[in-house]
Amino acid sequence: MKPKPGLTLLVVAAVALGAPRLAAAQSAPGAAPAVDAPPAAGPGRQPRDIVVVTEGTRTTQNVVVLGGIALAGLALGGVGLYYNLDARDASNKVTTTMPVGEPWTKALQAEYDQAQSSSTKAEVFYGIGGACVAAAAIAYMLTAPPSETTVIHPRPVATVAPTPGGAVVGGVWRF
Repeated sequence: MKPKPGLTLLVVAAVALGAPRLAAAQSAPGAAPAVDAPPAAGPGRQPRDIVVVTEGTRTTQNVVVLGGIALAGLALGGVGLYYNLDARDASNKVTTTMPVGEPWTKALQAEYDQAQSSSTKAEVFYGIGGACVAAAAIAYMLTAPPSETTVIHPRPVATVAPTPGGAVVGGVWRF
């Protein structure tokens, strides 16, 4: 079907003449659309705002630093575990080999001192390792990137566009 030239020209003229009036009517605050289009949010109501929340993303540097601190804390905890097991072994040698009524020797005293030293080292490494893991967890919470909130205020716009063979009439909004 071939479009009629007179109808196409009429639609183009209507769009050209009506567009400035439509734009002026729509740009006026609180103005109703120039065309008889249904309101977007019901009679007498403004359209609802669209709220878009975008979660923030952590930088690679932030993740690497916090992960490094946490891994260092776990490694220090592992060193503490080594000294804890060493202290347990030394303590077991002293207590299981020491029958009741036997004299205390310098070798047994050395084992006892080594168990005490390893136990102290284990406590220190556990404490430092736990502090590193706790610091990484707290820093992770405190350095959380802020989320970004965007509010879109849609407004209805009537659209008339000429096409071959006629015109297209529609309603759109922009944001």
